[in-house]
Amino acid sequence: MRILSRIFVIAVGLLAIGITSSSVSANSEMVGSFTLNSPTQWKSTVLPAGEYRITLARTGTDTNLLKVRGQKKALDILVFAQAACGTCSNSALKLSVVGNNRMVTSMDLPGFHMDFNGNRSAAQKEEMSRKAPVATEQVAVQVNSN
Repeated sequence: MRILSRIFVIAVGLLAIGITSSSVSANSEMVGSFTLNSPTQWKSTVLPAGEYRITLARTGTDTNLLKVRGQKKALDILVFAQAACGTCSNSALKLSVVGNNRMVTSMDLPGFHMDFNGNRSAAQKEEMSRKAPVATEQVAVQVNSN
């Protein structure tokens, strides 16, 4: 009888830990949205102009998953957790602009910075250096804590 009561107490304890950890992980998600006025390249994907929803969620590893969802295109990006930023208070998507071409270079969310500049291919870097000077744009990102 004592063994059954100990097993019951352990089972209830493990269940409580599981419920608590799942509610904590649900709260570790950041949700937001932004609008692109022109087609924009993000990594190897070109996102058409339109409204987009983003979700930044923790994974079981040292990376976070950034999901970008629009009406016609979607993009999933693994982002390393060490990209934490204590000075990132304005939420914005930062773009480089050369002529009519726009490319996402980085994104700031409250407490989190993601740099996408290092993801350009050698051909893209060479093409960007040959063209006119690069201008920058910022697209506001509205963030709702979940």
